[in-house]
Amino acid sequence: MSNLGPREKYGIILLGIVLIVFGIYMLGIRNLNKSYDELVATRDSLVQQKEYYDALKNQNQEMQAQIAELETEISEVEGSFLPVFNTESMLQYVLSIFESNGCPYLVDAHTTDSYLPQVLMPDGTLSEDTVAIKTVSLQFSTVDGVCIPQYNRENTVNLPDGTVDEELLSQLLETMVWQGSASRDPQYNGFIASLVQIANIDPDCIKLSSFGAEGKNGYILLSVDINFYAASFANRVSEPDTSAPYIRWNGDTGVATNAGFIGMPFIVDDPNSVWYLCALDANSASSTDRPFATYYSAAIWSQMVGEGGVRGALGMEDGNLPEIPGETPVGEPGEE
Repeated sequence: MSNLGPREKYGIILLGIVLIVFGIYMLGIRNLNKSYDELVATRDSLVQQKEYYDALKNQNQEMQAQIAELETEISEVEGSFLPVFNTESMLQYVLSIFESNGCPYLVDAHTTDSYLPQVLMPDGTLSEDTVAIKTVSLQFSTVDGVCIPQYNRENTVNLPDGTVDEELLSQLLETMVWQGSASRDPQYNGFIASLVQIANIDPDCIKLSSFGAEGKNGYILLSVDINFYAASFANRVSEPDTSAPYIRWNGDTGVATNAGFIGMPFIVDDPNSVWYLCALDANSASSTDRPFATYYSAAIWSQMVGEGGVRGALGMEDGNLPEIPGETPVGEPGEE
């Protein structure tokens, strides 16, 4: 190096600088290439991850749409059954239909309950869901063309003291003339119209089970069985709808029932009743069909009614009620 001249020394130094710069340049380019490759790989990975998330999002949306569709279908099935039974509302609803269609002469109304067999699941267990059926059985009558119907008729024949208003009775009896066999048609036609109306209310959960007509002594008995279907679901999807008039009571509320009674007694002795002092008719009162009574007491009572009427058999004098054993007469000491 000492034998080199200044020119050669400067050339070697310059060459070293060039080599150092070239090395740094090459090292930087290589590192940049490596970083670029890593960025490209990261980008490709992120692109793939985004595509996966997009596909997953689409699958979730499709799944949600399928779930919503299934829930709608399940809700439709659940809605095809009544959520609960309300016997009073069912009777009120169907009876009002017959009445509004001109078939008001109700003879009998009662309900019966039954259940469909539980479904056997694939694992051998029984389904917790149940389907119940409430059958509303109704029987109506037509008129006979002569007799006066009792529908919505007040007790205007009996006077307050229990005797018969002869003048009013005569006026009513004058209306008892043959009206023709066609007088039965409005009730029959109203019965058929009611069946059609009921069958179209909600065909999924209200169905006519049977109906028929029976000829009687001048009039016709009309019968129908109506099935209401309700279901109880262990894992219900939809909210139950209880707004239907045959589920929710739509009749009068707070109706006073003071002085009411079930079945006509021999004599109405409740002074608060509009039927006060009215007596059962002799033919009904003298019947010996009394399953609770001894045969001889029923026969003796029938004979007493036949000889002196209900009031005479009860021992009524001057229209006053007979005393009831064990009760304190009104006005006597000891009365509260």
